Formats: sequence, C-alpha cells, structure tokens
Amino acid sequence: MMERLTDSELMKACVARMGTRLEPEEERALRQWWEREHGQRSTYANALLSIPESEWGAAILHHPASSHPWYGRLAREVDVREYATFLLENAPYPSFLPLIQRTLDLPLGDTARAAVLRNIQDELEPVPHADLMRRLFLAVKTKAGPGVSITSYPSLVNRCLVLYYGYYREPWNLVGALYATEAIAHYRLENMGQGLERLGFEAADLEFIRIHLACDDDHADDWNKNVIGASVRLDPRVRVPIAEGIAAALETSGRYFDDLCRRAAHVDSTAEVRS
Repeated sequence: MMERLTDSELMKACVARMGTRLEPEEERALRQWWEREHGQRSTYANALLSIPESEWGAAILHHPASSHPWYGRLAREVDVREYATFLLENAPYPSFLPLIQRTLDLPLGDTARAAVLRNIQDELEPVPHADLMRRLFLAVKTKAGPGVSITSYPSLVNRCLVLYYGYYREPWNLVGALYATEAIAHYRLENMGQGLERLGFEAADLEFIRIHLACDDDHADDWNKNVIGASVRLDPRVRVPIAEGIAAALETSGRYFDDLCRRAAHVDSTAEVRS
C-alpha cells in the first residue's frame, strides 16, 4: 500500500507536473489537502460572499495580508542574504503565465476571455516576464554569495498549494487567487523594489518590478470587472469558488508572512544575545 504523500512531497509533484496532469494518487492528495485546509469556508470568504463583487477589491485591500509588515521589512531592514533566502525559498511558487493560461479552459464569455488574453499578452511584453523574474533571482543570488540556507515549512507549502489546487482541480478558484494576487501586487512590489535599491541593485535587475508596478493595478481592475463580474453574470454559481480562491490566497499568504516575521525576529534576538 502506497504511503500518503506529505504536503511537501505533494507540492514537489505539482511543480514537476506543470503542463501535464497529476497522477491519480497526487490528484487525490491535492483534493484531500484542500478539504483539510479549506473545506470549511472561512469567515473572510463568507464576508466576501455577503457583498457585491464590485466591492471585493476594497475588501482585499483591507485584509492583513495585503500590506503585511514583512514587505516593510524587505524595504527597510533585510540584508541581501535574507532577501535571497526569501526569493529562493519561493522557487516552488508557480509562474503566473501558465496559471492565467489555465483559466482559458473555463467556459468564459467573450468579455472575460478578452480580458484574460490581454493579461497574457502583457505577461509577454516587452519580453516574457518569467525571464525578467529569473534575471532578478539570479542577481540577488549572485550578490548574496554561496551558502544561502533554504528551508521549506508548512505555511510556505500551503501558500503554493492554493495556486496548484486551482491550476489542477478548480480553475474558478484559481481566478479568485489570481485576482487577489494582482490586487495586492502594487504594495508588495513597491516595497520589494525599495529594498533592492537600498541594497544597491542595478535598474536592469529591477525591470520585472518596474513593469509590474505600471500594469498590475490595471490588471486587477480588468480581472474584477471583466473576468469575475462578467463571469458571475453569466453563471452566478461561479461566485463561490472565486470568493474561496481569494480567501485562501490571502489567508495562506498572511500566515507565511507571519512566519517570516517570526523567523526574522528570532534571528535578530539571537544576534543580540551573541553580541
């Protein structure tokens, strides 16, 4: 009898299978993970469902994860090795483009499909944004030098699995998670950019951040009005998985950022004891 996959093993399988399908036992493990972690709808998801979709953007910006203190720390405090650790441990976080492309498998109306295609096109101009992200990762990794310690822990795994669950099993859920990610991107990227400038990185290394600061607010507005709003008008049943995807993305991100702050505080405390 095959042993049950751990959540970390499940995440690695999700990373490895992108573009194909999960094996049946992996599919089952991903479904069981969702039922365990998100099977009972959260208070925040219920709050979203109690208001119109047009008000979801404001509700997202009021969630603690949207302007989490971790990003202020990135802007003002972390050294380059801590910055590198943060970026590199998020390597299993899926690339945005295949996630957006996956939503085209949904029965979208013309308005929603056109909005998704606009977002896909933007992800490719002036060069594929995945290439710009890789450039940024490489620059930070190089400046940090060898020996950066990378670990994985449950809150990071859960943050990634929300997106993989949407990708492999429930694309309407993925629509919600993508919208939440776009809606809170500006604050995160602005702080990340400030941190990288403080650490002396070149403008070319920050190209990914510069481009996304210019377009993510428009993308979020497009997802709200033209993907979510238009899709709910076509089929009101999709409202529930979209709201659950928004909630899961924010809640798991918030727990991960809380862990990052606790870890940083522990390191600071240890340094004080040693000094």
